Amino acid sequence: LQTKIADLEKTISYLAKEIEVTTKGVADMQEQMKRASESREGENADFQQTVTDQRLTQMILSKALKRMQQAYAMLLERAERGGPHIQTSGNSTDAGNAPESFSKYEKNAGGSRVLRMLETILADSRKMEDEAITAEHDAQEAYEDFMKDSNEAIAQYTEKVVNMKGSKAKAEEDLVVAKEDLKATVSKLEELHDTSGALHKSCDYIMDTFDKRQEARAAEVDALNQAKAILSGAH
Repeated sequence: LQTKIADLEKTISYLAKEIEVTTKGVADMQEQMKRASESREGENADFQQTVTDQRLTQMILSKALKRMQQAYAMLLERAERGGPHIQTSGNSTDAGNAPESFSKYEKNAGGSRVLRMLETILADSRKMEDEAITAEHDAQEAYEDFMKDSNEAIAQYTEKVVNMKGSKAKAEEDLVVAKEDLKATVSKLEELHDTSGALHKSCDYIMDTFDKRQEARAAEVDALNQAKAILSGAH
């Protein structure tokens, strides 16, 4: 019983520590889930703002690009409508229209560079929006996987804690019974010890008085014999 009690106490101590550690693990996972949710919320807000900004930028750039294209096309059309360049197109008093048209065309070359710059910025903005959408999608998937795994782990840990608490309660009940059995056994042994002591004393008394009782019994027998002999002689 003492060995059983020691084993039960060891089991109870082990289960208590495991329950504490597992419960703390659940609390830690719940805290991590809370922080992950807060972080995900902040990331999503940044994503929404980024997409809004980029789409606004694209709208403005698209309008500007469209107007620039229209203006540039108009200037090119005017330049192309200029007179042909011939040897007699100019004289001492008239420079002619060919050189003037060529000058306008050269000036519009700068407009072409502006158009290309706007198109590049617009493409970069769209690329940034696409990258933000992809990153948001990946982050959301990672977040959902993390939450799913965490919930499954918490469910497993919770079940483990419930089972360990049940085992601990059973061990505590067994410990109470074992201690009561030990107490009853010790009490019984003490009772037997007391009984043995009383019997031993009784035996000692019997042994100590045996000779005297034997002598008294012999004396009684002799007296009876003598009385019998006297009665026989009287007849």
